[in-house]
Amino acid sequence: MSPKKKRKTRQPRPGRRGGSAPAAPGAGVGRTPVVVEEPPPRWPLLVWGALVVVWVLGSLSSFMGVLASAGVMPEDVTDATRREGAWALLWLLVFALLTPLVGVVVAAVLRRRVAAALFGCALLLSGGVLWLIAPFGEVWAALRAGLAL
Repeated sequence: MSPKKKRKTRQPRPGRRGGSAPAAPGAGVGRTPVVVEEPPPRWPLLVWGALVVVWVLGSLSSFMGVLASAGVMPEDVTDATRREGAWALLWLLVFALLTPLVGVVVAAVLRRRVAAALFGCALLLSGGVLWLIAPFGEVWAALRAGLAL
């Protein structure tokens, strides 16, 4: 047989890998069990997703209600239309401001800094857009007039 085809048996080289001697036959190998950690809980993601959906869809639908009540002709304005407009405005405030605020509080309690920061940005964005549409003094006056507070 040619030297290339001869099978060479590998013998451990002394000095490599700490120079330890091979284990005696029959000696047990000490093994430590691998601890597999549980996956992180998924329920906070469901809470964040639900809050975002409520924030976006609730704000848009209540804003459409505010626009519908504002689109009434001046001669058709009655106490009922004012009341409907005030309730739509109140729901807009709830969805646009309180939903992200709840998200900030829940994220802060659960010590999720990124989620708290994102919900804080959503709160600032909603407040800024509402303030650009109408200052909060006008919103409060519309609520008082419509709901007779």
